Amino acid sequence: MIRNLLVSILFFFGPVILMFVLRNMGLFLRLWVNMRRRQRQEAEIIDVTPVSDRGPSTLFIIAAIVIGLTCATLAWLRMGGEGIGEAQYTPAHMDERGKVVPGKIIPADRD
Repeated sequence: MIRNLLVSILFFFGPVILMFVLRNMGLFLRLWVNMRRRQRQEAEIIDVTPVSDRGPSTLFIIAAIVIGLTCATLAWLRMGGEGIGEAQYTPAHMDERGKVVPGKIIPADRD
């Protein structure tokens, strides 16, 4: 149960952190392009446009939460599914021709 919860938390926060990094990478890319553009300009132009100090848009926040919840839900459902049940493990071995046969799990017969 704890493992399922930890994996679900990871799958929730993972995409959120990834989207945050992508958002900031876009910001850094725009800043870099603006700096390159300013270096190429011959005349210096002073920009007096007020800059908004708002955070990320509401659409971005909603998208991050929806993607995070979707990933967490899919991970939770995948981990909560039925397992193989009773099974027998056959370890790796060499067959009569000398080739390696990988180990595998074989479901137990239900008679």
